[in-house]
Amino acid sequence: MYKFEKDFLWGFSISGFQFEMGDKSGKYIDKNTDWYKWVNNSLNIENGIVSGDKPEDGPDYFNYYEEDHSYMKKMGCNILRLGVEWSRIFKESTKDIKVDILREKKDIIDIKITEETIKELKKIADKKAIEDYKNIMNDAKNKGMKIFLNLWHFTLPLWIHDPIKVNNLRQGPFGWVDEDTIIEFVKYAAFMAYEFDEVVDYWSTENEPQVVSSLGYLNCMAGFPPAIMNELYYIKALKNQAQAHARAYDSMKNYTKKPIGLIYAFTWATTLDENKNICDEAMYKSAYYFMDMITKGVYKENFEDEKRYRKDLEKRCDFIGINYYSRTMFEKTPHDIKSISGYGQSCVGMSKSKDNRPVSDIGWEIYPEGLKELLLALKERYNKPMIITENGLSDEEDISRKNYLISHLIMMNEAIKEGADVFGYLHWSYSDNYEWAKGLNKRFGIISIDFKTKKRTPRPSYYIFKEIIKNNEIPDDMIDFAKFPYNYLK
Repeated sequence: MYKFEKDFLWGFSISGFQFEMGDKSGKYIDKNTDWYKWVNNSLNIENGIVSGDKPEDGPDYFNYYEEDHSYMKKMGCNILRLGVEWSRIFKESTKDIKVDILREKKDIIDIKITEETIKELKKIADKKAIEDYKNIMNDAKNKGMKIFLNLWHFTLPLWIHDPIKVNNLRQGPFGWVDEDTIIEFVKYAAFMAYEFDEVVDYWSTENEPQVVSSLGYLNCMAGFPPAIMNELYYIKALKNQAQAHARAYDSMKNYTKKPIGLIYAFTWATTLDENKNICDEAMYKSAYYFMDMITKGVYKENFEDEKRYRKDLEKRCDFIGINYYSRTMFEKTPHDIKSISGYGQSCVGMSKSKDNRPVSDIGWEIYPEGLKELLLALKERYNKPMIITENGLSDEEDISRKNYLISHLIMMNEAIKEGADVFGYLHWSYSDNYEWAKGLNKRFGIISIDFKTKKRTPRPSYYIFKEIIKNNEIPDDMIDFAKFPYNYLK
């Protein structure tokens, strides 16, 4: 009933910072990132901005990747999305390596990466880090998995973003607010394509750019660095991230013929009274504003500004990576729109949403219908190949995961039948990990991890997902999992 194409891709998404550290010797601790400094800051810990958990107590993927990949192989996974830490590849600044930059007024429309640039970057790149990452990727490939490599997942090298200086002193380096970050990211991306193209099958430049921008500059209590309220910084960071992606896309295409995409955190907008105008405005501000830039070349200085066309941004996305967890409920205010608590990802401390739907351990409502609606909307707006790059929930007791998994896969399958070009599904995540400011107690893994011993133990949902992958379909006897504890098929 719910079958998938024979070449459909099944697997998991993991990242660098959240998974790599955890070895007892401390050999793989990376202190060179903004996030490491942020979560270890005593004032942040004392004030509850971050959990106080340490990333160096994490899953220790660098030592356990062979075992982890073996679990994936047993499931039948044929793809693995992983991340590389920019701060491990370039421990020191790359700013002294000069490149030619072509501008039109304020826009950066080209950054020239030459063979000489690559040679200079190679001299200062960390050879051991490159070797470690290649060993990890080759092990996954030898176990039958394609490699989907994402270049940036929230963390920035300290030499390009010091969040404590920004927060306390309003002094840089400012990260994505700085134009320099565009230039240095392009150098890094081009070098990665040059160095890793033999082993990589799919590339992504960035993961969830708007999450870092919005939570860093619009929501101080989210725990994301640098936690300052500044709408101008928010918009500037978003535009810089879009330009960085486009310029990275151009430079990487000199060294790879593999598909290059971007991973975006999508929600699905709803209202209590089914107000289409509010939903359209919410989807534009939360998603289409950014995605229109790198697909259509439609550029606006802010949400209200006049549109202008930038050819240098258009068609800089071979596919769209979709991270979807839940919806967002919106309402109109006198001056804007705002989200409503008690729905979507605003259900902290609730066992059920105001709509009487199950809520995960992290306080996110389970709303699989939004995935189908989103996929069909993106099909109509962009007509691009799509891959689900994150979808999952925090569920330590594994009570709702099978309900979540099956219901979302059914909705994805229905969208495919209606014409959405979805070529894969990557679950978040393979194992429990370090959930940013919330630390180690939000358990997203199909594999449970004892963070003291690093022992891996499959949860029951591991075997359910395994059967789906092995059969390349949702078996009939699993469909009822989408009906309990909440019936999403009614």
